[in-house]
Amino acid sequence: MKDRLVSECLRAFSKRQRMILFFLMALTVFLGLLFPLLLSADPQSVMPLSREYRPGELSDEDVIAPSDFSYIDDEATAEGTAEAARSVLPQFYYSISESMAIRERAEAFCQAVLVSGAEAFLSEEGIKDQESVGKRIDETLEGDKPLLSSLIRECVNYLIDEGVFSAEDLNEALSGGYTAVEIEETGLPFRYAGKSRNISSIIVSGESYEAISLMASGRYPDLPSAYSSLVSDAVSLLVTANVFYDPVLTTSLREEKAATVPPVLVEIHRGDYIIQRDTVVTEQQLRTVQRIYDAAVVSISFQRAMGYLVFLIFMTLILIYLLFFFIKYRYRLSLYTTIFLVGIDITLVLSFLFSRFLPEEGVHYIDPFLPLILMPSLASSITGRRRVGFSVALLLSAFVSIYPGSRAFSFFYFIAVIECCLMFIRFGSERIDIIYQTLFSSLSAAGVTVLVSFIYDLDFQIVFTSAIASALNVVFSYILISIVLPVVEKIFNIPTAFRLHELSFTDTPTLNRLSQVAPGTFNHSKNVSEMAYDACKAINANADLARVGGLYHDIGKAEHPEYFIENQTGKNAHDEINKTLSAAIIKSHVKLGVEKAKEIGLPQEVIDIISEHHGNDLIKYFYNEAVREAKENRSSMVSEEDFRYNGHIPQTVESAVVMLADCTEAATRTMKNPNHQKYEKFISNIIIDKMNYKQLNNSQLTINDLDKIKESFIHYLLGRDHQRIEYGKE
Repeated sequence: MKDRLVSECLRAFSKRQRMILFFLMALTVFLGLLFPLLLSADPQSVMPLSREYRPGELSDEDVIAPSDFSYIDDEATAEGTAEAARSVLPQFYYSISESMAIRERAEAFCQAVLVSGAEAFLSEEGIKDQESVGKRIDETLEGDKPLLSSLIRECVNYLIDEGVFSAEDLNEALSGGYTAVEIEETGLPFRYAGKSRNISSIIVSGESYEAISLMASGRYPDLPSAYSSLVSDAVSLLVTANVFYDPVLTTSLREEKAATVPPVLVEIHRGDYIIQRDTVVTEQQLRTVQRIYDAAVVSISFQRAMGYLVFLIFMTLILIYLLFFFIKYRYRLSLYTTIFLVGIDITLVLSFLFSRFLPEEGVHYIDPFLPLILMPSLASSITGRRRVGFSVALLLSAFVSIYPGSRAFSFFYFIAVIECCLMFIRFGSERIDIIYQTLFSSLSAAGVTVLVSFIYDLDFQIVFTSAIASALNVVFSYILISIVLPVVEKIFNIPTAFRLHELSFTDTPTLNRLSQVAPGTFNHSKNVSEMAYDACKAINANADLARVGGLYHDIGKAEHPEYFIENQTGKNAHDEINKTLSAAIIKSHVKLGVEKAKEIGLPQEVIDIISEHHGNDLIKYFYNEAVREAKENRSSMVSEEDFRYNGHIPQTVESAVVMLADCTEAATRTMKNPNHQKYEKFISNIIIDKMNYKQLNNSQLTINDLDKIKESFIHYLLGRDHQRIEYGKE
């Protein structure tokens, strides 16, 4: 069925119209793909800056995030990892072998002090004795040498236990800016293992003199200063570093520590202030701005562009299919499709311009400003169907939602706002209706905007501005519709609600002439018009179109009014001519009516009603008369085709309703003492008769519709033929 619908609609297009359709579809897809690419390639359109800033400067403006954005801040991450690595202190290890060597050397020296002499030992060990420590010890009194030996041994053990650090290693730590170091935990009997030590409290190799002097004087306050100095010099010769820097372990621990630092993720939400006016610009803020620029330029890859292209083609085809499905007048399909595609292209151009230049004015939440309401509302006003406007809204919302500044929720925001506006459209004729629909639509749009702004967690100032912008967007859209719609309906002769309302006035040249030359037909037409209007309202059809069609359906009778019984006051003009000619005259009013309708510029939909209001039905009265005369005169058989109307059977609901109203209004004039039951039976017979002659086959009327039409007719006729009391002569 879908394939049949598409093929049927395409047949309604001429070859030239099909070429125009495919060109406009291609243009729409091209613009839909081009504008996101242009906006993505132009970072200034995403977030413009008035000038280039440097860290530490005061900002001259507010810079607001145009959309949700997140990125890994490599610089901040690098700073974090460097800081984490730096938090690991330089690692030192306690050398047990070096400590044992120092202890053994000191023990041998102490023995030499008591036995062979300190100077000889130092010479044998190759220890340079610049301070003549050995000679000075050897020259001390023999009774004091045991004390000196014991002091030297005790001081050496103290230094071994405290740990003596390499001066070169400590200088490297100090050059790195560290004031403390950490001793590796090795399980050795060293009391500082696994602990950190302040460099200022560490004993450095070659600089242990002061520490030894303090220790010796502290433990032996009565020790002569000469002996204290001698012990310090001796220990300084014997003790070397036993705690050393471990660069491999330090590097490994720093790498492990750096690896635990997560990447710095910067998340920006649409509407957030990146830089605020009169505040100091930081390096972090400038990096964020630059990353948004960079992402804007390279955000659309080839694969994404191809995805966009397929998506846009798909959405365009959906729109065309929906138009094929919803526009019931096939001869309007080409015109409406062309108008809508051109309007969509213009809307896309305007939306691109808004998206490009509004950020330069400081507006970064641009959704409420985009002119997407105009075209769907215009499409609904032209066709009289909200679903057509919604189809156009679906395409526009999908196209604009892929703009770089849009959020994932933008599509639903556009649909919600446009749908609210479409629901308040009144296809009426009163000017107050325009005010009502503008007021309610603008309030609804503002309300939806506020709700979505709350979802986006925007600042109150932005929420207020966006709500006002969306309301004004609706107001300006309806102002433009009020200007554009009359022009469009005039140029293309489109039967909008306003146009049909104008045509429903009976004070027009054509209807005035009909009322003068054929007053009976004119009164009949007015009744048919009202009957069709009420019936179409009952079944939710286009009541305004049916009313106009009913008014003009018999304008062809103005050419030969005397041949139609409603205009006859005495002699019947058909009595003087044969029945075939009578039928030809009766049939001619349809053709004459169509010609007159085209001459005065009635919409094609009204012309169709004029052409179809008798279908190809049989003119029964004259046919039966002709058959009777043929039998009486024993002449040739009568051709039924000579007594059939030459029109098409009704193709629309409105046309079929006018046909039924026409027959019902005329036929019920002959009823005597009518009541509800008689009307119901009479109208049912008319409907059944039309169905038997297949006059309603293409009208799409259902049995339920026919029941409602019948009840509407009965209600009208009871009012038309109601009885009054008879007034007395006095």
